[in-house]
Amino acid sequence: MQILNTITLVLTFFLLFYVVSSLTSKFLARQRATVLKADAFIAKQEEVHGQLIDVREKQPFKRSHLRGARNMPAMTFSQGKSGLRQDIPVFVYGDTLGNALGVAKRLRKEGFTKENLYLMAGGFRQYTARKNR
Repeated sequence: MQILNTITLVLTFFLLFYVVSSLTSKFLARQRATVLKADAFIAKQEEVHGQLIDVREKQPFKRSHLRGARNMPAMTFSQGKSGLRQDIPVFVYGDTLGNALGVAKRLRKEGFTKENLYLMAGGFRQYTARKNR
């Protein structure tokens, strides 16, 4: 009986941690950029012809990405200036919203405004899963 209580406690802790981290991620994302659902993200990018940045690693990018996207992996992105223009909106996506969140933080430090920075809610993984249904 003691083992069952311990397992229940551990699982409850992990569930609570997941919920809190998810809510924190969404809150931080909305503070740093405009977060749009995948379809709205793509439509807005096509409308304003912004800079489309995929922050996933090279191999997932080669397998599949949004048309017109530039690959700038999140791990190497923080090593220096991004080379992106501040006068043109930047659309950032990764596998998840969390992947793009770190890049959004870096871009804000470089002087990009929240109004010129867009993130894909749910990320590319969720977009492709919904598209393949």
